[in-house]
Amino acid sequence: MTPTSNYELLREVAFSDTDMAGLVHFPNYLRYVEDTEYSFLRSAGLDVILDAPEGKLGFPRTHIECDYAHPARYGDQLRIALYTTIADGKTIEHRFQICIGEKVVVRGLLTTACCRFLPDKDPYAIPIPDFITEKLVASGARLT
Repeated sequence: MTPTSNYELLREVAFSDTDMAGLVHFPNYLRYVEDTEYSFLRSAGLDVILDAPEGKLGFPRTHIECDYAHPARYGDQLRIALYTTIADGKTIEHRFQICIGEKVVVRGLLTTACCRFLPDKDPYAIPIPDFITEKLVASGARLT
């Protein structure tokens, strides 16, 4: 892992991820980041949707930034690194960087909110429960 990341995932670019020029089609990078986020949550003993006595919890996206620096091609080995911060007690920020070796391909920020999902009601933001914060911090996330 790089000194700035708390979680990394390796992935090979599939042919189906590329466009006619043989380059990774840009929205696929966000899918790679999302897959890495899910893998990180599972490694922390969490999941994308959590059952709680008060109703299901989840982490919908509220913001994303993405800067493309270099193309990736079919067969390239990508390293997707996350640097996770719990901000303001309600949001989780995943700064991310996708590299081929040491060359940065994409970098950005994915922000999620902790929300409760109840039947017949729109999702609404809640403070991140302590058990989630504890598991994220134990897995390398920082608190701000």
